[in-house]
Amino acid sequence: MQASTLFPLPELPESIRSRRILIVEDSAFQRELLCELLRGLGFSQLQAVAEGGAALELLRGYGDDLPLLLLDLEMPGMNGIELLQQLGEEQILPLVLIVTAREEALVSAVEGMMHAAGLPLLGSLGKPISGASLHALLAKADRQPACRWQQPVAQRFVPDEEALVRAIQQGGIQPYYQPKVHLKSGQVTGYEVLARWIEADGTQISPSDFIPMATGRGVLGELTFCLVDQVLRDLCQLGDERISMAFNIDISLLANRYFADELIRRVALAGYRPDQFVLEITESALMDDPVITLASVGRLRLAGFGLSIDDYGTGFSTLRQLSRLPFTELKIDRAFVRDADSHRRARAILHSAIEMGRHLGLPCVAEGVENKAELLLLDTLGCHSVQGFLLARPMPAGQLFAWHAEHRGCHELSAWYGE
Repeated sequence: MQASTLFPLPELPESIRSRRILIVEDSAFQRELLCELLRGLGFSQLQAVAEGGAALELLRGYGDDLPLLLLDLEMPGMNGIELLQQLGEEQILPLVLIVTAREEALVSAVEGMMHAAGLPLLGSLGKPISGASLHALLAKADRQPACRWQQPVAQRFVPDEEALVRAIQQGGIQPYYQPKVHLKSGQVTGYEVLARWIEADGTQISPSDFIPMATGRGVLGELTFCLVDQVLRDLCQLGDERISMAFNIDISLLANRYFADELIRRVALAGYRPDQFVLEITESALMDDPVITLASVGRLRLAGFGLSIDDYGTGFSTLRQLSRLPFTELKIDRAFVRDADSHRRARAILHSAIEMGRHLGLPCVAEGVENKAELLLLDTLGCHSVQGFLLARPMPAGQLFAWHAEHRGCHELSAWYGE
């Protein structure tokens, strides 16, 4: 059987063709079809089993040199989902290509489970399989290392609450800046401010470790104003009045009636306009005291501060939040950007979010843009602005000023993906 009966397919690199492949498929016909297609593409190290339990035993014995796993989902005995779950629990992490006749919504759920479990995914193919579609996905396998056995994670050093308080007081909590770029003009319009705890020896402590600690200790307000004061100084040195700075604000801070007063006071004292600042609030956050919270939000908007609904699409109160809070921007969660190119449902949700923003007069900012395809898709869908590693990684103030001086003008879209 030929891999393609109409057009010859380009030969895959030897580094891909030399990889071992384990096929897990209960249908004898489908197993033989996959083997023939793979042989036609130049693969010779093929092994096939009919259910997940047999595959698990084989994978346990491979050690570091794991094969590429072509996996059906529906099988008797241990099905494909159960196998993936077990592999995640045992930290056996082969590169996986899902081959199934099941609906897209189920496949999307499985891919989400794999992402959460840290299982590397090459992609998904629907049945019947064609040589061309299989070739297209396998061509990407060279970007993934052959060995996917996860090494033990080194123990992280997590300081205690007293160390956090000292870091806040002594400037150990520093702002890192990630740019936001307007898609149509290619203009840098602002930066999201991200908190980073930098130890004296240069060690970075994850926000996932110290933000909950700050919340529990009751010093989240002090941490936030520590960042605000540094950003005000950096903004002065940046010397660009068109630039806005966006802060992630825990909604619990807005339940303190003095927080808004202090933020307004500090910005005014530094000589800046409130409309140069955007407060990003996660949409799934709950209001502990709606009266004070809504009053704080109202006063901040009245003063001129922007208000962004962060991680749009990941919470459960989206429409209610949109209806009761005076948002000026909508930030779309990275998950919808990542999946939109390959999943019809994710693309529909992404398009719907952008359309919702347009109807409400809210510019949409897509987070986590990492490649050219995502950038071009967002441009096609009419997204207002983007941020992500494709444009720039979060950077300290020491790198910000030179980066901004180089990128402050308008740029063609291609300038952001290297063409």
